Amino acid sequence: MMLKKFITGSTLILLSCFAQIANSNEGSITSGLDNSLLSLGIGSNTGGVFLKSNLLSNEVKGNTLDVGLGYNIDIKSLQLSPSVKSVFTRYEEATDGTSLSLGIGAKTRYRFNSHWSIYSQYHYAAECFSSKYPNTYHEISSGIIYTPDSIFSLDLGYRYVRLNNNSPSKSYAANEYLAKSPYLGVLIKF
Repeated sequence: MMLKKFITGSTLILLSCFAQIANSNEGSITSGLDNSLLSLGIGSNTGGVFLKSNLLSNEVKGNTLDVGLGYNIDIKSLQLSPSVKSVFTRYEEATDGTSLSLGIGAKTRYRFNSHWSIYSQYHYAAECFSSKYPNTYHEISSGIIYTPDSIFSLDLGYRYVRLNNNSPSKSYAANEYLAKSPYLGVLIKF
């Protein structure tokens, strides 16, 4: 009987949380010189818990897919977003160039008004199943967002994504840059 009440209560709490973030979904597509990024987020533009996934594609170097869980903290016009994420990386040049990494990071966003905001983020991840020296993932981006209405936004920024390989070979180098360029993107909130 006690277990049944616990499960029912937990389910109601989870449904309440998902109901709050259901109206704050976001999707974006950005394109840089050699890369493109597709992002989907639930709750990523409001205070509280959020879930976000990104697919970064570089046709020459490789791809990354990440899923992150974080918490948005709103302090007046400033939003701080610490998060944890798992990153799956696939190198284009090597057949054995796949890895799974766990990482941490944060994003800050400052809103000047309802139309203009700036942001910056950094994420670091280390390979999970490496016996000696894990490969690492570094992602840095910053930019400016123009929001002409509540549904549509334009994003202009700079993205830097580096994969460090601690055992380089002929197949792939010690540092692979999946993104190292300015980008332009479109964000849709639904």
